[in-house]
Order: sequence, then C-alpha cells, then structure tokens
Amino acid sequence: MKLSVHQPAPLFKTKDVYGNEIDLKKLRGQKVYLAFERNAGCPVCNLRTHELLKQSEFFKINNAVVVMIYESSVEKMKEYLGDDTHPFHFVADPQNNLYSQYGVETSVLKFFASMFNGLMSKVKQGTKLFKKPIKQDGHLTRIPSEFIVGEDGTLSLVHYGAFIGDHLPLETLKKKLTSPVLARPASALSA
Repeated sequence: MKLSVHQPAPLFKTKDVYGNEIDLKKLRGQKVYLAFERNAGCPVCNLRTHELLKQSEFFKINNAVVVMIYESSVEKMKEYLGDDTHPFHFVADPQNNLYSQYGVETSVLKFFASMFNGLMSKVKQGTKLFKKPIKQDGHLTRIPSEFIVGEDGTLSLVHYGAFIGDHLPLETLKKKLTSPVLARPASALSA
C-alpha cells in the first residue's frame, strides 16, 4: 500500500552495510531522506547516488540524515562502494522488507515507460561513473521511490517514481528539506 504525506513514517530498525544501526524512531529531531534505489549494479541508480553525494554538505548543514536503500546483498553493496568512506547510510535489503513497508513497487508498465523517458541517456551517464562493472541483482522492474521524514516523524514528502530514473529534481528536494514546516512539532502542523 502506498504511503502519503502527513502520515507517520513506518518505523524500522536496521543496519547499514558497515554495521551501523539505523533506528528511525531514534532519528526524531532530524530530517531523514530515504532513497529507495534498485540495486548496486543499476547505472541509473549509480547516477543518482553520485548526484546526491555531490550534495552531501547540503544534507549535513540542513540536519538531514540520508539513507540509501538497495535490493542488493551486503557483499554486492560493499563491492559497489569499494574502500571509499561515504557520508550516507547504505542499506542492503535483498529480502525487500523495507521496500514492502514503504510500498515501493515493481511494475512492468513503468519499466517500459522508462524507455520513453530518457532511460538510455541515464544508463550511459551512470555506467561511466562505475569504478568497475557490477552485475545487477534484484528485480528488473523495481521502480525507485523517495521519502522525507520530518523531525516529528511524519512523512513530509512522498515520491513514487513513474518510471526508472524518475527521481525528484535536486532543487525540489533541497527546497523541501529547508522548509521550516519540517522543523515544527506535530501539534503545530495541524494548526
């Protein structure tokens, strides 16, 4: 079932690929950007990850925790990330537990719609950014989705992609993360 803005974000506890605990409940008081990507070998997701990494200082300045979720195994994720250190949490979810909890879908129709929405250009750009080729795993028809959890634990932004590569424009994401509404307590949101 798809989620909507203003509802409480589904709580979860997990670990990133380096063993660091992520407990959404304990992140109250911070903004959390959840990016559900496809898999470590997806060039379109690689392109998006690189775009977001270039914005890491913005996320830090704006008290936003970034959690990148992939269908790949921990081993595949570590192969993808290499020895570099990253300012984000990268989570392996090959059993699709978080994907299910957040209603992130697979869709054959949306997969084919990707062909008419710049998929090949993004594949070329993302492929060039890989340090080494990585075989794709996960669902071929997985469609990325993005969520922002406000400081009060409610969803302030919900974006289910219409096709592979349908990510929020960076300016939209930045505007939402700097919105003063995200910092208000739940009682002020309903006023």
